Amino acid sequence: MIYVSAAPTYWTIKVQYDYIAAKREAKRLGLELVPEVKGKWPGNLDVLIEAAKAQTTSYSDSDMLYLFDRMGDGVDTINLRVLWQDQIITRDHLVMKQMLATGFDGFLRAGGVAGKLDRLNDLFGDGIFNTDGAQWKAHRALTRPFFARERIADYEHFDRFSNKVVEILRKRVEAGESVDMQDLFGRFTTDAAGEFLFGVSDFNTLDLPLPRPGKATLTPKGSAVSDAQSNVYTKFLSAFERIQIAIAPRPFRGVLWPLWEWSKNLAEEHNKVVSAWLGPLIRRVLDAKEKRKKAGECRAKLELEEGSLLEHIAESTEDVKLVRDELINILLASRDTTASLLSFLFYLLALDPVRLEKLRTEILSHVPCGSPTYDDVRGLKYLRACLNETLRIFPPSHSDGTAKRYYIPYEETLVRYTPLLMQTRKDLWGHDAGEFRPERWLEKETLAEITADPFRFLPFNAGPRICLGQNFAYNEASFLTVRILQTFNSFQLRQREDAPAGCLPPEDWKKVTCHRQAVEQIWPAAAVTLYSRGGIWMSMKVATTV
Repeated sequence: MIYVSAAPTYWTIKVQYDYIAAKREAKRLGLELVPEVKGKWPGNLDVLIEAAKAQTTSYSDSDMLYLFDRMGDGVDTINLRVLWQDQIITRDHLVMKQMLATGFDGFLRAGGVAGKLDRLNDLFGDGIFNTDGAQWKAHRALTRPFFARERIADYEHFDRFSNKVVEILRKRVEAGESVDMQDLFGRFTTDAAGEFLFGVSDFNTLDLPLPRPGKATLTPKGSAVSDAQSNVYTKFLSAFERIQIAIAPRPFRGVLWPLWEWSKNLAEEHNKVVSAWLGPLIRRVLDAKEKRKKAGECRAKLELEEGSLLEHIAESTEDVKLVRDELINILLASRDTTASLLSFLFYLLALDPVRLEKLRTEILSHVPCGSPTYDDVRGLKYLRACLNETLRIFPPSHSDGTAKRYYIPYEETLVRYTPLLMQTRKDLWGHDAGEFRPERWLEKETLAEITADPFRFLPFNAGPRICLGQNFAYNEASFLTVRILQTFNSFQLRQREDAPAGCLPPEDWKKVTCHRQAVEQIWPAAAVTLYSRGGIWMSMKVATTV
């Protein structure tokens, strides 16, 4: 009993001692501590509750924007200090530069506190996005060859699946029905990833029933057909999304996140479904390896142009979990991020018919029909500008976090950076920072600013952890955009009429003056990646010249 009653006293003394010591050390170094958000309740519990509520009711990361604004002009890095634990959040591109490049070795993904109570382990495990040091370098070395130009410039595997997408859209036009573009793009990137990552071409998710307007059900990150549990793919997808939703609040809750899941790990059940989907794919490759080994066969080292990522990983290990972890990491990067980019691109184009026509004119002047080549895509400057502008406003990886092992901020403090908030700062991007204006990427002044300060645009991270697949994502998104706009010349948003109930922006968003909330016609939300709640529903028209 004495020990129990003494615990709060010990904790209070320790918290105050650590704070005073840090403040003294900061002064000695000529520095200041990160400005703290001052809540009304002890331990900033009200800030934590407010943020938790915002994750289900607010625009993506808008709760963070509110906190920055509350701290006053010029404050771009804040300390939430939730439950007396330091949690730094920054929208300062110079701080991000320190974290990702100049001070890279001082910031860890999985070390220290993050390693002891790993918030993201249920999804990423020991994959490339959740490791440090030698293990991370090994993952990086293994994966890098798969994103070499020789592989990402091969558009053959895009062609077959893009033809399916165009045919699906044609049939919806003929039926007079809209389509959930977010769901469609997720299927496209899944099927493409199937060949690239797993070496299989029979996922065929584009051949499965699609959500129908007015009949679709709301899923954690989009929409689904009413009998969504009737096939293996939709079971996997639902579980994959639910894991992301489950782990999304954990970084904000800090080292105490297990308190919110004390009775049950919210990701565990869904993780089993994901592993069950991947298991047979992994087992097939490992069994083939074992069969060759027993037969005394010696397989020559796979060449760059041969085999899938799964086959290459299996050649270096027999650990099923390690193979699974790496595949999940790369699948998230290759499927969810590109699907997010395509979804928000067509959303923005649907709201801006003038720029849609401008983009379509460029495409038709270079590639009026048929599949674009690698060189064709490189010549589509306005298309690249549209992709960059989409990535600026709606970066798929909207925020990220690391644990810092330097003393200031405190040792092993969680530090999160938010590209979504940084890339819409008016002092960096001008008064129209919240507007979709691709032309800025063709202006010499903007290009000069980004060349001189590339950390103001971070959709694919930067420094040693820069995304290996960024060019793959650009190529995949460009290819499908070209194929769609060769055929269709008009897109109308049908969110209010056809999307599942519960996914329209709240009416009070119209009163908000910051960011894009007041004008948004969908509900951007965030888990591990950015998505639109309930999907993005559109109808379209076939161009008469096609």
